[in-house]
Amino acid sequence: MKKNIFIPEGARCCPFHIVDDKLTMEAIDRLAPSSIQYRKFSSTDLQLMISKWQILFEQQKHFNFDNSQSLSDDEYKIFTSLTKVQFDDLVWYISKSNIRNSSNRSIRTALAIFLCKLQLGLSNTLLTVLFQLPNKRTVSSVLESIRTALMIEFVPSNLGFNHITRHEIIRQHTSTIAQQLMCADEPDTAIVVIDGTYIYIQVSRIFSLCLN
Repeated sequence: MKKNIFIPEGARCCPFHIVDDKLTMEAIDRLAPSSIQYRKFSSTDLQLMISKWQILFEQQKHFNFDNSQSLSDDEYKIFTSLTKVQFDDLVWYISKSNIRNSSNRSIRTALAIFLCKLQLGLSNTLLTVLFQLPNKRTVSSVLESIRTALMIEFVPSNLGFNHITRHEIIRQHTSTIAQQLMCADEPDTAIVVIDGTYIYIQVSRIFSLCLN
């Protein structure tokens, strides 16, 4: 539809340009007409094309994260701060938790809502409109479900002191310069830099709030 090109049944394509049995957006952008031809379509063919156009129209009305081709990689990064590959990896992580698809949203859509909230700071009301959810309470429920799933599956394996060993810190996260400056070039020493610049300010704020 975008290129005004009809691809007949039986046309062949390199598998590199296909994802989920559909042409990738990059492949579609590279399409160019080679000739103008006249074709006859049966009533069944027309009904099928109209049905597909309706599905495409419905998908384009809102952010559709269930269809991996509806948004480009740049759009994924704008809305979620993650690439498509990173987004898919995070979906795989949280899918191992108790979170499930529901009538209001899929797991992918729920994660997209959560990441849009973090990335763009959108209100629950605006997220309700963008993702066509029933009400703000549904958005709150989605956010809580994703937060719980991340705390169960993602956080323990990727954040905090328990997700990495002392040996891994020394071997993978300690530079040669840091070893020379901080520990006299001793190879078996872990270096941890803790920034406490704002601790005093935060304590002061809490104290002032208590006084007020």
